[in-house]
Formats: sequence, C-alpha cells, structure tokens
Amino acid sequence: MVLASAVVILAAAAPFALAQIELLRASVAASQPGRLTIVTHPDSASVSVDGQSRGMTPLTLSVDPGAHTVTVRSGINERVLPVTVAAGADIVRDLEMTNIAAVAASGALSVMTDPPGAHVTIDGTPAGTSPVTVDALRAEPHMVIVSGPTGSAERIVTVPAGHTATVVFSLPKVAGPIGGWLSVTAPFEVQVMEKDEVIGLGGSTKIMVAAGRHDIVLANRALDYQENRHVDIAAGSTTTVRVDPPKVTVSVNARPWADVAIDGNDIGQTPIANVASTIGTHQLVFRHPQFGERRQSIVLTGKGPNRIAVDLTK
Repeated sequence: MVLASAVVILAAAAPFALAQIELLRASVAASQPGRLTIVTHPDSASVSVDGQSRGMTPLTLSVDPGAHTVTVRSGINERVLPVTVAAGADIVRDLEMTNIAAVAASGALSVMTDPPGAHVTIDGTPAGTSPVTVDALRAEPHMVIVSGPTGSAERIVTVPAGHTATVVFSLPKVAGPIGGWLSVTAPFEVQVMEKDEVIGLGGSTKIMVAAGRHDIVLANRALDYQENRHVDIAAGSTTTVRVDPPKVTVSVNARPWADVAIDGNDIGQTPIANVASTIGTHQLVFRHPQFGERRQSIVLTGKGPNRIAVDLTK
C-alpha cells in the first residue's frame, strides 16, 4: 500500500520537473552570446564596445545579448553604431571609413629675384619667371631653384597651410665669376646649412655661393649625424665636399641561432656583439640549417644603441 502511494506521488511530480528543465534550457539559450563582426575600408580602425576597447578591424567579437554601442575610429573619423544582439545571433557590419586626415592642407609660395626675370622651378617642375606666385602647394618643404644669365641659386622653403610663403633670391647683377659652386656627395641624404639656414641638399644640383670661406653644417636628423666643415669656394669653380659616414656598433641575435651577413659580408654566428659598421641603411641575412634564410633591413644611427634580434621559429 505504501509503495503504491509513492508511485502516485512521483507520477504527479514528473510534469513539474519537466517544466523546470524546460525553463532552465530556455534561460541558458537566452544568455548565449552572439557574434559581431566589424569590417572597415581601409582596415586597422579601432573598435570599442560600450566604451571598452576591443581591438582593430577586421574583428570578430563575442558579445552578450542585448543593446550595445559600438564606436569605430579611423584617423579623425568616427562612426557610432547602436547594435542589438540576439542570443546566438551572427551580425556583420561593413563600414567605409574615408581617411580625410591623410589629405594634406595646402598653401602658396611667392618667389622673387633681384634682378627679376629668373627661371623658377619648384621640386623640379618649371613654375614660370620671377616674380611668380604658385598656389595649391602641399604644406611641406619644397626645393626652389632660380636661374638667370648671371647664375643660379637654390633653397628649401616650407609652405605653411593656408598661407603664402615668400622667398627672395639675390643673383649676381653682372656677368662674371664672382661666386662659385659647392657640391656635396654622401652615401645618405644630408642637408647643407649655413648660419642656421638650409642652402641645399647633398647629392642634388650644385649649390651656388659667394666666393670665399664658408662655415657649413652637414646634417641628417634621422641618422643623428651632424658635421661642421670649413670650405673655401673659388670664383667660377666647383668645390666638392665628400661625406665619409662615421662608424658605430651593432649587436645581433637570433632564435635559436643563425649565421649572419651584413651587406654580403659574413660577421659570424649569433649572439654577436659590437660589430662596427657605418651609419645608414644595411641589409642583414640570417641563415639556419633548419629554418632557412631570413633577410632584414636595419638603419644604424649615431645615437644608438643599435641592436637587432629575429625569431626564426616564427
């Protein structure tokens, strides 16, 4: 009699237990995260969800169900997207991000010469006869060269955004070799300065200067190179200044190890410390019998320390 009663109670409780299980299943399904994919053109835009940074595009995220605010930034452009994610849903957003920050501002350049009537070129492009004003130039440094019957001159002039830069050249007023030319040869780009003013670039056209003694500075900021020179310019002739790049040291390492060559010259097996080389750009080759060959470019500067390490296992 007791056993029969127990069976009746269990049978009555079974529907209630099944209902509880179904409710639990529904609760679990409602809390299942969704997938949100953000694609941008161009890519590498930053993505944040509800104020939290989540990475760079293209990006696929696991997002809890519900309403969210997605912010996408590329340069100075920003897109704010309200997104509602259903449980287990797969959502894709494809965005066009115009990078207007890359569009440079422009300005103008006014070139005058004494005497007037000299031919003017800007960055190698003819710009007319002085005096002349050229509009719609990018707001950046430009190489200006003027030439006339009695000689030529050149100068780097920086054009400010939204404004007009003015440069005046004084050319010889009578024919005859009252000045000379300076030519600078270097294995890397150098600025030629005199009295804190850039008068030309090494490797470009010859620089016209007055005859006599000049104290010039040769510099490359990126390589931390600067050198003072005393130069005597003879009237009517060209004086050549040659730059011999200073030597610095570089340390090289590789995982697990490698035989190394720099600019085609073997320098040994890693780890390698304090190998002497000149400042500038060099090509390194790492070789390992198992992981093959890896080529790497390195820029050695006078500032240092100059170190390079590669992981050949990746």
